[in-house]
Amino acid sequence: MYLVHLTVVPLGDAPLPAGIKKILKATAPTALEHISVHSQARSHQVIGLFLRATSLKEAETVAEQVWERAAAVCPQLTEWSLLRAEVPLLPYDLE
Repeated sequence: MYLVHLTVVPLGDAPLPAGIKKILKATAPTALEHISVHSQARSHQVIGLFLRATSLKEAETVAEQVWERAAAVCPQLTEWSLLRAEVPLLPYDLE
């Protein structure tokens, strides 16, 4: 299982649709386990997707496809741009 962050930014000042979780889930493959929306995380909105995948690359590709599919069916998402879909790599202190 991988946590992939979708970092998205509005093209104007449009808010994310209120039902963004439902929109993403409706168009997602069965690999999607959970969605978490972090609207206050930083200057960009972050949507966390927990995905079952065999590799990091596959998880990031599937996450990008989830966004693209949702944007294709939800007119409000055309006012948003996907900056990146990536697994957040966190350094560990090995000491």
